[in-house]
Amino acid sequence: MYTRRPRARIRREGPLRTGRKDKPIIQLPSVALRAAMVVGVTVVLVGMILFRLWFLQILSGHTYVREANDNRLRSVKVVAPRGVILDRNGKVLVDNRAGLAIGIRPMDVPHGQLAGVVRRLSKVLHMSSGEVRKQLELHTGYPYDLAVVKDDVSKKVVSYILEHQLSFPGVEVQQSYLRDYPYGSLAAHVLGYLGEISPEQLKLPRYRTYAAGDEIGVAGVEYTYDRWLRGRDGSLKIQVDAMGRPKTGSLPIGGRAPEPGDNLQLTIDAKVQHAAERALLAGINLAHQGGDWAADGGAAVAMDVHTGAVLALASDPTYDPAVWAGGITNKAFRRLQAKGANNPLLDRVIQEAKGVGSTFKTIDAVAGLEQGVITPSSTFYCPGYYKNHGQTWTCWLPTGHGSVNLTTALEESCDVYFYNVGYAFYQRPGTELEDWAVRLGLGKPTGIDLPSEYPGLVPTPQWRQKYFTNAVDKLWKPGNSINLAIGQGDLEATPLQMAVAYAAVANGGYVVTPHVGLKIVTPQGKLVHELQPPQPRKLDVSSAYLDVVRHGLSLAATGPVGTSSPIFNGYPVPVAGKTGTAEVAGKGDYSWYISFAPSDHPKYVVAVMIEQGGHGGSAAAPAARLIYDALFHVRGGVLQGVTRSD
Repeated sequence: MYTRRPRARIRREGPLRTGRKDKPIIQLPSVALRAAMVVGVTVVLVGMILFRLWFLQILSGHTYVREANDNRLRSVKVVAPRGVILDRNGKVLVDNRAGLAIGIRPMDVPHGQLAGVVRRLSKVLHMSSGEVRKQLELHTGYPYDLAVVKDDVSKKVVSYILEHQLSFPGVEVQQSYLRDYPYGSLAAHVLGYLGEISPEQLKLPRYRTYAAGDEIGVAGVEYTYDRWLRGRDGSLKIQVDAMGRPKTGSLPIGGRAPEPGDNLQLTIDAKVQHAAERALLAGINLAHQGGDWAADGGAAVAMDVHTGAVLALASDPTYDPAVWAGGITNKAFRRLQAKGANNPLLDRVIQEAKGVGSTFKTIDAVAGLEQGVITPSSTFYCPGYYKNHGQTWTCWLPTGHGSVNLTTALEESCDVYFYNVGYAFYQRPGTELEDWAVRLGLGKPTGIDLPSEYPGLVPTPQWRQKYFTNAVDKLWKPGNSINLAIGQGDLEATPLQMAVAYAAVANGGYVVTPHVGLKIVTPQGKLVHELQPPQPRKLDVSSAYLDVVRHGLSLAATGPVGTSSPIFNGYPVPVAGKTGTAEVAGKGDYSWYISFAPSDHPKYVVAVMIEQGGHGGSAAAPAARLIYDALFHVRGGVLQGVTRSD
């Protein structure tokens, strides 16, 4: 049998040549080398871990120990007491009192039990479940923060909740500070009130340092000077368990004591303020006695003619700011908003602008003299009416005043004299009369340090062009200037604006900035900040012309036929002032009286407005006298009758 003999193996240098390309053979590292590499990598990794452990435990150990300790501590806010508000003589107008608040700490409420807790708590607090839930929704803090549901809770309610804690898991009692008003509603519109900050307000730059749940000033000086009054909240650190709950029996560890807010001292004189508020009630009562039964509100302001410091700022009807202490109820807020309440939240001194009637004649006189429209001796004849362009305007005295010059026109408040002045301005180019009204402080905010001041309106031809859509209404006609001259037509001004204008006449031509803030002091009485208003603005006005106007206003208050002489003739302090009876669409006439005293050396200006009070001498002027009684410490005075003149 044939057997195939195997070929001998031939060792070749290089790869075997075939019909295709063969890959080269890769030489792998030896086992020893691979083991060395694994050991090296392991050593590097272990070294890195050891270095990290050394870094964390040795170099950064104290830091992490501190952070670990912080994790077992919870910070609890301690509310700082708000600063006290004082009158110019140091009488406390707004103080603080201790209160108790009820809140819910969301993380301490067992899962699924929140609805039941809300339902039970709402019954105890006499709130709807929706109101309680709303407070929880407004809470934007951490789950372990207390969401306050209601402030100023009675001790009886607190005792009940504490006795039934098992029914109120997560519900806690917190001590708080609430605003207290020793004089009740006195100066409510000046002081304002507090409210919880809203989510929208938290987004404003003004409140960038505030937090959810903070109380802020909403109105009055509480709003204006909030950053001084609010103080700085403190904190306490308490021990908690791994779930963040306070440990039973644990005592506070460290923290920061709260810093009380600074005190605010006002220019307001509590005695004069009280007199001003009583004067408004007296003025309304006098209007009723005179048959003006619709009289239902008013405003009064007393101010230093040289500095603009406000001694009294009264608005009627008013409100009790204490209803906001601890949060106003829906029922109480509805009462304030009711139609029959006549808007007690409205500050009529700075937020109600109406026609000012004949009190505007003082501005006419200044403008007419300065622009050369009239001279001190210019006379016009008053037959009791004025005819122009086919229209007739009547004087308040149907029989007329005869021939009158400027001072007698102011004394007797002759409408016809100023109708002539108004038409003379109409015939001249420009807006001279309107410009002088603006220079004297009308048509723009006075700058008082109270929020939401209304600017009023000084109508001009340009304004009519922009405001009206009808081509006829757009026209500035002779009647517009004639009506403006007696404070009617489209003119709107606030009592404070009129006080500023008369102060400029009284002090020699300086337009002051009214203010109620005097200074900021610490709780210990140390001065922090002097609240200086802007320097008075000097008008380019003749002192001789101002003397003429002041003389006419003095005659109006004390002259034999002055429109307010029945009120001030024989008064121990000489008064200069002007009555006004303003027609208001859809309402009865508004009663105005703007004045200053002493007339020979003016110190104070007093402005009074009685809504639907009738003639200026019937209600507003007698009310002004009561305010002067307080300013000049006049006692035993009796009002001798009431005039029915303009």
